[in-house]
Amino acid sequence: MFVILEITIIIGLVLFIFYSGYFLFMIVKSRHRGSLNNPDRRDYVPFVSVIVPTYNEEDTIVHRLRNLMEQEYVGMEIIVVDSASEDKTVDLIRKFVKDNNMNVKLISEKERKGKASALNEAFKHCCGEIVVMTDADAIWEKNALRKALSNFSDQNVGAVTGRQILINSDQSLATKVEKTYRSVFEVLRLGESVLDSTPIFHGEISCFKRKLVDHVSKDSMADDSELAVKIRKKGFKSVYDPDAVFYELAPPSFKSRFIQKVRRGQGLIQLFWRERGILFNSKYGKFGTIVFPAEFFMHIISPTLVFAFLIPFLYGLFSMGVYILIGLLGSVAISFVILTLTRIGITNFILSFFNSQFILLASLMYHVTGKSQHRWRKVDEIRELWRSEKFRFRSEKESN
Repeated sequence: MFVILEITIIIGLVLFIFYSGYFLFMIVKSRHRGSLNNPDRRDYVPFVSVIVPTYNEEDTIVHRLRNLMEQEYVGMEIIVVDSASEDKTVDLIRKFVKDNNMNVKLISEKERKGKASALNEAFKHCCGEIVVMTDADAIWEKNALRKALSNFSDQNVGAVTGRQILINSDQSLATKVEKTYRSVFEVLRLGESVLDSTPIFHGEISCFKRKLVDHVSKDSMADDSELAVKIRKKGFKSVYDPDAVFYELAPPSFKSRFIQKVRRGQGLIQLFWRERGILFNSKYGKFGTIVFPAEFFMHIISPTLVFAFLIPFLYGLFSMGVYILIGLLGSVAISFVILTLTRIGITNFILSFFNSQFILLASLMYHVTGKSQHRWRKVDEIRELWRSEKFRFRSEKESN
């Protein structure tokens, strides 16, 4: 019994020290964002290729095209790659393009092979100096593209991503948990960018120097992050810009959140494992010695440790509660101080943390058993929200 208790305490200490230490470190680094060298260079106006992969996007594609048309940026071509949609997506694209005299390259695949395949096909048709990938259900602020591109005035920057704002953040407990997760996510991404680079990108707005983009792995489930890591390996920075804002809906239930997050989690696990040669490799600067090892730990090692800790912890709480309770109260007290620094509620943080760890554990199991999810699909509840006048109006209003 005491051996189990000792192991539980050791695992708990490792997890607590790592997460509190890394998060505090990122808080400190994120407050020095001025070092990112992000000038507003109005004379830097590269020609840009914006890629929009689609599959059964009849509920969102018109809004996405209208939003792109309203961007405060003129040097842009739009490439839509449709992966054999079975609804009215292609017809709606053609009608919108014709009605608005919009210059859009439409590539229609006869067979659905997955998002990675669609992106690789689109790369062949890109004429821009910068390639921008986006989703069909994202809404950019009017100046989002211009702000993201200003980062490339720093010649050391090879990739840029932006910040997500949830349209329905207060709709349910699941969306509140997602909002908390995003608050922590933003601190980590910004801190990592200040330190060196971040390996995790948003598919809703991901910008890359075209000359640095080769291809995406055919079975990739995290294509945006894969390119960010590959570009960092080539010696260029991959950074997060919180001023490049986009809006999106979050799944309103934990079931839908699980469906959406497991694919993403599996993709990141796949990426971190394949690129494990970066671990503690000083060749890649602080990205190799600090950032990548930390993210590798959080996505691959931590989920297993959390549940190895949780089961004996709950057992010990009943049999030897006083010792564990003292440690728990101490950890909560320190966590409360840390979270207060970023105004993150501790209850939602705990829910978000354990929910995310459970999702990552499930993602790890999917990966180990070889169940690939590289053919993406939208969550049904998200489709229903997009059909709602309430949320559709709000998303378009926010972008204006």
